[in-house]
Amino acid sequence: MKCRSCGKDVDSLIIDLGRQAWCNNFLTQEQVGSENTYPLRMLRCDSCELCQLDTTVPKEVMFKNHSYVSGTTKTLRDHFLEVAQENKETLCLKEDDIIWDIGGNDGTQLLQYSKLNFKKLLNIESATNISKLSVANGIPTRNTFFNELTVKDEEESSVKLINAAGVFFHLEELHSVITGIKKAMREDGVFVVQFMYLGDMIQKLSFDGIYHEHLCYYSIKSIINLLRPYGLTIFDGYHSDIHGGSMIAKFCKNKKYKQTCRIKDLISQDEDLVNKDNLIQFSSSVTDWRDNFTSKILNIKKNGNKIYAFGAPAKGNTLLTYCGLDSDTIDYVFEVNDMKCGMYTPVTHIPIVAENDKLIQDNSYIILLSWNFYDEIVGKNKHLIDRGVKFIHPFKDTL
Repeated sequence: MKCRSCGKDVDSLIIDLGRQAWCNNFLTQEQVGSENTYPLRMLRCDSCELCQLDTTVPKEVMFKNHSYVSGTTKTLRDHFLEVAQENKETLCLKEDDIIWDIGGNDGTQLLQYSKLNFKKLLNIESATNISKLSVANGIPTRNTFFNELTVKDEEESSVKLINAAGVFFHLEELHSVITGIKKAMREDGVFVVQFMYLGDMIQKLSFDGIYHEHLCYYSIKSIINLLRPYGLTIFDGYHSDIHGGSMIAKFCKNKKYKQTCRIKDLISQDEDLVNKDNLIQFSSSVTDWRDNFTSKILNIKKNGNKIYAFGAPAKGNTLLTYCGLDSDTIDYVFEVNDMKCGMYTPVTHIPIVAENDKLIQDNSYIILLSWNFYDEIVGKNKHLIDRGVKFIHPFKDTL
């Protein structure tokens, strides 16, 4: 394949997670067993260092209608408010500045800017059903895929801040999107990209962040290499624990802003952490983790214990499928998102139901598929712990 960033040949396979359905393809009972599967393999470009998938599920399949909603967790809402406040202060934003959110989902990020009295907001969201939620939340929303053709003549060079939170690694039309971002930005404009950090994946073995919606897996160096040809320069950024470890990186046109000390430090750390040798070790460790984790879960089941899962995130399907944990092992997946309740997980065919304590036996086990919200979920369910229920963090707990 050709690299999604630099266009050169990519031939370094990092990890092969087998054939999997695309991660948000939750099934009705009638669809169970008829879902499509695709190879799920992450490769590395040795030229620009971008890690990426070699299989693309068309964006029209994955993003025209889906069930992911940003606003369902307090942790993410709080994070988005912190990001908005930090940008307002460090970038000296004015209330009449134009702010866009690319792939802004139900408008949760822009709602935080609205709370800070910003008025000129626009969410550009591809999913029709999710766009309706954004409009219902009071956020002006354009229901379309963002690319260079999305930017209208009157909008060119008018936007002060363009946000992309958890979407920049989804982009099938990556270079057209970057061209559109540059067209829309004012000369003193800023592009703020929030992405799950490859360095955290390596350190935590959180391979479940690999799925078909995520076409690219960024280190700081690889995203710098991607944006540099467009005259977009990194000048600030910081690490966040959100989504199991993310970077919030800020880019400007033509070195308009002075580079901060904190991003210089992160760039240096990134060089040491995200390299080919560490990625190869990551792959080997993931295989060992799978064999160990799966064996222990099956032993828990063999000993007569009930096992459930909390949360039906996209990442959960990668973990369940790779480990072969299906409806024979896990009775239910409990979920707060109404759009997923009544559905079944792809490939593993576990029923997804609304949270219901009456369905949970005492002294049972719950795998936290939404482990990135561990503190919030466990904090709300201490009554289950009092009943002897054990919550399992896949990448922390020793079983």
